[in-house]
Amino acid sequence: MIAVLAEDKSDADTLVVIIRALLGNGIKIAHKGFHGCGELCKKGAVHIELFKAKGAKKFIVCHDSDRSIPSEVETKVRREIIIPSGVNADACIVVPVQEIEAWIIADEKAISRVIPSFQLNPVAHPETRESPKEWLENQSRVRTVRPLYSHAVHNPRVAAHMDYEKVAMKCPSFRPLMAFVRACA
Repeated sequence: MIAVLAEDKSDADTLVVIIRALLGNGIKIAHKGFHGCGELCKKGAVHIELFKAKGAKKFIVCHDSDRSIPSEVETKVRREIIIPSGVNADACIVVPVQEIEAWIIADEKAISRVIPSFQLNPVAHPETRESPKEWLENQSRVRTVRPLYSHAVHNPRVAAHMDYEKVAMKCPSFRPLMAFVRACA
């Protein structure tokens, strides 16, 4: 079993979709989305221990870098979650540059498969977009006040259609997740 911890439910659900796509549906995945990075860092180690007691052998912790330096976020997650939980060798710390929505932006065709009326132009370097979640919502306001895209609804759906090689090429922060998951096969 793989256990996934993320800042919110949408991120956790999206990661589950990605893991299943990379490994197949036969793998058991436990997951927990928190109410932000503060709660993730405060309660993450305890949840890893709970998942370990339920049979989890591998662990993925996802914490957006937002405006922070990704290596500093990784150090923080290791110090506050991984080391206290005692699962260092079996854990992957995933730090999307800015937000996980940068990965979504990386594959505009996957977005249009889920929201056909939303045609996004290709973005060569999605991780350079500041606040990609808000950027994507703003881009999806096609002749409407309400955005067509909602991260909570669409991220897991879009993730099911993504070309992961394309995402890895455009978003280096995706590569550790991809390598870790494939090594679990």
